[in-house]
Amino acid sequence: MNLPVGLTWPVIGVVAFLVCGLIVISERWHGRLTGDSDLHKPQAMHTRVTPRVGGLAVLAGSLAGLLVLGPSNMTLAWLWPVLFIAALPVFMAGLLEDITKDVGSGKRLVAAFLSAAIAWWLLGGVTRVGWSWADAMLGFWPVSLVFTMVAVGGCTHALNIIDGMNGLAGMIATLMSVSLALVALQVQDVPIFLIATALASATLGFLIWNFPFGRVFLGDGGAYFLGFMLAELAVQLVVRNPGVSPFYALAVLFYPVFETLFSIWRRRFKRGVPVDQPDALHLHQLVFRRLVRITFSRDRRHALPALCNAMASPYLWLLALIGLVPATIWWDDAWLLCFSMAVFAGVYIWLYSRLVSWRRPRWLLLPSLGRSGRHR
Repeated sequence: MNLPVGLTWPVIGVVAFLVCGLIVISERWHGRLTGDSDLHKPQAMHTRVTPRVGGLAVLAGSLAGLLVLGPSNMTLAWLWPVLFIAALPVFMAGLLEDITKDVGSGKRLVAAFLSAAIAWWLLGGVTRVGWSWADAMLGFWPVSLVFTMVAVGGCTHALNIIDGMNGLAGMIATLMSVSLALVALQVQDVPIFLIATALASATLGFLIWNFPFGRVFLGDGGAYFLGFMLAELAVQLVVRNPGVSPFYALAVLFYPVFETLFSIWRRRFKRGVPVDQPDALHLHQLVFRRLVRITFSRDRRHALPALCNAMASPYLWLLALIGLVPATIWWDDAWLLCFSMAVFAGVYIWLYSRLVSWRRPRWLLLPSLGRSGRHR
């Protein structure tokens, strides 16, 4: 079956949309296994049991699209199967967690490292970071292997950290995919462009069910699959195109990476708790409690909890664009990429410090709250 490339993207989205629809419609039969039923865990922001296997739809949609596109592009025909094979360990670990709720974060991180190692073996890994002394060290394969495993595995795990609001991780992954596609287009790397756009289209098909009302969640399987694919596409874009700065690979993924590093610092050094202990102090959770939830009356909040949840996500979309837009424009300039990441980090820390201390900026409050003057 040969479809024009322009018609393939809607097909990918439709496949993901239909698979999500089947998950929602058949929830009565599988919800006991796939539902996120623990409504009292610290990071829970939903009020009803919801299927958390939406990652199956993203996988199915992107796979369907690439099956159509692959035969017409020889490089794509071998690149995307290798990426999907490498993604299987971490995707399966996440999916098992979604179903059994009994796969610890340590085991999932090991699976992410394994996926990164498979991709390194089959496709190559990080060999340059822009500093001559570091590039010389990365010329030794054991150093390149370990560095690639930590970088790709860490980024894979990081996207799961921000998966806490309706539409948050899904839209962030879509924006990252679009950035990768645009840069790949500029350097004429057609396979990376096609894979990135396929991921974006499949994720948008999932988002129709996820945002704003949260009928299905991305789940660990979906978050790990997207995180791995995005991290590996960023690495391969740099490996295959010497004109792309290595700092672009970090800049395009910087929001979830910085969120993860900040959370480790906050838990270990500020609160003195294990770094893998869940809490309700991520930035998106503070935005929800300090800027969104307080706007609604108690009755309305109980009437539309999913919508209230979803209204926090656009704040984080805009925050992510502070780093993503400059990264997409100046993908070949290491200094500007570093500057854009520094600006993002500064805005993140400023906003976090204001929200955690209840000194929320009035101009960020929703209109109804601004008119009522209810602020502390």
